[in-house]
Amino acid sequence: MRRLGLVLVTMVVLGANAIAAPQADVVEVKSSLAGIVLADDLVEMGVRVEDAQPLVYVRTALTGLKSVAARAPREGVVHEVLVRPGQRVERGDVVVRLLPR
Repeated sequence: MRRLGLVLVTMVVLGANAIAAPQADVVEVKSSLAGIVLADDLVEMGVRVEDAQPLVYVRTALTGLKSVAARAPREGVVHEVLVRPGQRVERGDVVVRLLPR
């Protein structure tokens, strides 16, 4: 009986790690600028992106110009977009989650 309990606990722990493992591969992409997110060219979930491809554009208060706020750090697929057009972001905010390929 004790052995069965140990086996069950081991299976639960291994199973929990297997479920959590894919999330460990997700790369959080942060904004390098503060500003208002623009709808123009905002990346969408499920889109395959290349290394250094712009993902999020903002209009900065300093210049008022459209500027790239976040680029893909590597090739991958957009897992989640965490911002919307019109939303204010600060430097360092996570704006996109990427599944590397």
